[in-house]
Amino acid sequence: MRIAMAAAECAPFVKTGGLADVMGALPKALAELGHEVMVILPKYTLISAEYEKAFQFKGDLEVPFKGQREAHSIFEYRMNGVQFVFVENDAYYARDQIYSQADDAERFAFFSRAVLAVLEAETEALDVLHVHDWHTAMLPFLLKEDEQYAALRPKTKTVLTIHNLQFQGYYSKETAMEEFELAARYFEEGLIEWRGNFNMLKTGILYADQVTTVSPSYRDEILTESYGENLQTLLQKRAEDLVGILNGVDTVSYNPAADLMIEMPYDQTTMERKAVNKRAVQLRFHLPEQGDIPLLTMVSRLAGQKGIDVLEETLPKLLKTQDVQFVLLGSGEAKYEQFFRQLAEEHPEKIAVHVGFDEELAHLLYAGADIFLMPSHFEPCGLSQLVSMIYGTVPVANKTGGLKDTVVEYDEVLRSGNGFLSDFEEQQSFEDALKRALNMYHHAEHWEIIKRNGMEGDYSWSRSAEEYSRLYEKLSNKQE
Repeated sequence: MRIAMAAAECAPFVKTGGLADVMGALPKALAELGHEVMVILPKYTLISAEYEKAFQFKGDLEVPFKGQREAHSIFEYRMNGVQFVFVENDAYYARDQIYSQADDAERFAFFSRAVLAVLEAETEALDVLHVHDWHTAMLPFLLKEDEQYAALRPKTKTVLTIHNLQFQGYYSKETAMEEFELAARYFEEGLIEWRGNFNMLKTGILYADQVTTVSPSYRDEILTESYGENLQTLLQKRAEDLVGILNGVDTVSYNPAADLMIEMPYDQTTMERKAVNKRAVQLRFHLPEQGDIPLLTMVSRLAGQKGIDVLEETLPKLLKTQDVQFVLLGSGEAKYEQFFRQLAEEHPEKIAVHVGFDEELAHLLYAGADIFLMPSHFEPCGLSQLVSMIYGTVPVANKTGGLKDTVVEYDEVLRSGNGFLSDFEEQQSFEDALKRALNMYHHAEHWEIIKRNGMEGDYSWSRSAEEYSRLYEKLSNKQE
């Protein structure tokens, strides 16, 4: 099948979070199944020169936008059997960050038109257009409602993946009419209106042929008032076309046996080498070099979703009652950054903080830590718990979304399970889950079993890609 994907970011070219990881791995896995895959992206000036110098100029393409047709340069790069197409427009993409710009609506409105212009220029028919999150969610609408794209409609089916329902692309009616050139009737008929304004993700949910989320449990959660972000009624109406497919992990990038970013590679047969990575973390952050003290870590955005408020309650008490070490890698809300900095100042022998992001350090923390913390209030999928288990680091997580689908409470009788879980909905605290983990850490035989159980799991994209492939085939064969 011929599949095109459109997204705001994609690893390794430009990344702010999990969306980029998915876009870097899923197309590759689909290509390995024999599909012809194209990924269309903005050509950000943030993309490193290492990649940009390898891009091939493919020509100029006219993009109809806001009543004009302007030529914009198109570049191509092929990697892992995938064709990557980059649309250049320095007025929109020569920025120091991808999101949170005053003209985001205009930037992604242009990109939507550019994606369709790229597809129009293709000589072969497209089977599936797969768009991701609110940034590209208007594409199914434009494809079905704008007559200039009529030639693309007969065969092309659309899929929208919701990576995080919390972010919806919410703008004024005036913005929609100006940037997307939408007729007033679309508001009057309620097709794109939401609470008197314009909602890009809502429009995509309404118009896409198929809607997916990044885990089965998150799919069920967003149908409820608690997790539906005020779109649950619409999602309930589309429940038959809503599927949860669990994300995978790029097991080439994340492989402790061949990872050049860690101190010493290891696998299940050489688990003693993991201790070398633990010592490397302790040395880097000037923590006491003690192998018998549990080392906890967290690699995360510092946002309310991630349960930092839970750690504000849990960590101070833990430090008073347990002999542990904790290293944080992350950035986000200033109040949370300050909390961790203050805690590190008060307990320099136990806590270290690196505000920001460092890919190499992240790998070292996955490899060197004993326990990985994920107290998320909601988590559409989560990749960190999967990566931590690949590296033999035991996750302690809250039972929600993708965490619920991947982390299984350890049963010391059956010797099954790969981590420890809290359940905020059932008043089961994260503190109690962490205490269970720390208690089991001191039972070496059980701890080794938990680590190995985690490492033996299949977290590759091949499983998920096969599910997407079946979905595409079913959708392509579906009659209108």
